Amino acid sequence: MRELVRYRRSLIQERAREHNRVQKVLEGANIKLASVVSDIMGVSSRDMLEAMVNGETDPEKLAGFARRSMKKKKEELELALRGNMTAHQRLILKSMLTHIDFLSEQITELDRR
Repeated sequence: MRELVRYRRSLIQERAREHNRVQKVLEGANIKLASVVSDIMGVSSRDMLEAMVNGETDPEKLAGFARRSMKKKKEELELALRGNMTAHQRLILKSMLTHIDFLSEQITELDRR
């Protein structure tokens, strides 16, 4: 049991490191999403990130993914989402999001046991 708990903790720590790496890629692309949203991996933010990975660059369209209370920050979001993400940054971001999903699945699997 102790091994499972330790392994689960290491997966959670790795997922947190991957979240930080996502933030670093966004900053490298001059996208300041974290300055507007509290959780860059929340539902709305994740939808925006997925759209970026798929090539969407229009800040207005990206801000359109905002839900609930984030809709009130639409103008701030549009300003924060003005950046220039290169093709290699999109590829890296896609890989990171896939890795985060994998880690989350593994954590959920361990929680079931």
